[in-house]
Amino acid sequence: MSEQNKIPTSKVARASQVFRTSMKVGANYIKHSAQKAINKDVSEDALNDKNAEELFKLMSQLKGSALKIAQLVSMDNGLLPKQFAEKFAKAQNSAMALSTPLVINTFKKYVGKHPNELFDSFNLNAVHAASIGQVHEATKDGKKLAVKLQYPGVADSIHSDLNMVKPIFLRFIGVKENAVKHYFDEFEERLVEECDYDLELKNAIEISEFTKHIPNLIIPKYYKNLSGKKILTMDWIDGISLSTYIETEKNQDKKNQLAQTLIDFLFCQIHEHQCFHADPHPGNFLVTKNNELVVLDFGCVKRIPKDFYTNYFLLSKKEVRNDKSKFIDVLKNLDILRDGDSEVEYKLFYETALNAVELISYPTQFESFFYGDKAYNQKLQTQGEAIFNNKEFRKPNSIRGSKHAIYLHRAFFGVFSILHRLNATVKMDNSFMEKLKFV
Repeated sequence: MSEQNKIPTSKVARASQVFRTSMKVGANYIKHSAQKAINKDVSEDALNDKNAEELFKLMSQLKGSALKIAQLVSMDNGLLPKQFAEKFAKAQNSAMALSTPLVINTFKKYVGKHPNELFDSFNLNAVHAASIGQVHEATKDGKKLAVKLQYPGVADSIHSDLNMVKPIFLRFIGVKENAVKHYFDEFEERLVEECDYDLELKNAIEISEFTKHIPNLIIPKYYKNLSGKKILTMDWIDGISLSTYIETEKNQDKKNQLAQTLIDFLFCQIHEHQCFHADPHPGNFLVTKNNELVVLDFGCVKRIPKDFYTNYFLLSKKEVRNDKSKFIDVLKNLDILRDGDSEVEYKLFYETALNAVELISYPTQFESFFYGDKAYNQKLQTQGEAIFNNKEFRKPNSIRGSKHAIYLHRAFFGVFSILHRLNATVKMDNSFMEKLKFV
């Protein structure tokens, strides 16, 4: 694992990094434009490769908010050019770790002690590095433990980091800042929570308690006496990464079993408690030798209001979709349709929403569903690309939808993409629809 000896923590140092990268990206664009003027057939692939590499390098050095943005957008294949999505996907499990001296200094800053004064043994080389912190192996009283250490300066730089990297991402997405401000505010709120390890500990204990009935699910035990705002200690669970499991496991029955655990975990959180793990990328899961699913990292947990939950999932009911008046009311409650919409806007959003809902809710029509269905996944991909490429959705009045949908979509997209990679068939528990009532 590559290491870095220093993380820029001051606003000036971090802004300087962003400025230097912006200059490199700008120079790449100028060079590409010059080549394009001579030859119109010049591909943008080389440009995207260079800029993706520069941006990922920047975000890896800054860590925190910047790296988290890369991780978030990499989960949506249709949001960025292929080269960016592939490069940013490395943010899920390939971030640079802190060097040994920096680990010791950071630990002393947070705890006031050397790691070996708190634990019986502590491996100064990280076993895993992510966007907010990195994980070390330790022992205490005969127990093997995983200790998550937060990167220095991450929590204090969230707001300024977002303001610095925001223009770069807005350029790629192609929208104005004021149109997406409430979404960035939601993102910032979740990031602030992710940097509070006291809160993460509470989240993990809460979700562990209400999902303990799910077969083949493991959530590590957390230790409050060895944890704090910037350090988090839990049981060490032996297992392989979910990505490795997907690539190496040949037994489809085992993969189906694991997939069933994953979707049961998701549905229980959302439909029974409206509180869920909102960062389900493969880097946050392990698989034990007994084919048990281990869930890690409860920093990003989203709680959705009951009224939003009800309206959102009413869309999955055929009786609502088939009743135009009810469907319109629900879309208005979700800020997808608005009273002042022109005829063109109304038609665009109504038809887009109806087509999207019918496709996305298609699996709920069955008692079991095969998520490896290539035709179905191609339809999802095609529909997403069509929406992304439609310039009508870049207009200021066209950015629609509740902020609460962001992390709900992220959770569904993350889990369903894993089910697709597992080529899994799972039983669909659609009993939640019986409880939904249109008011």
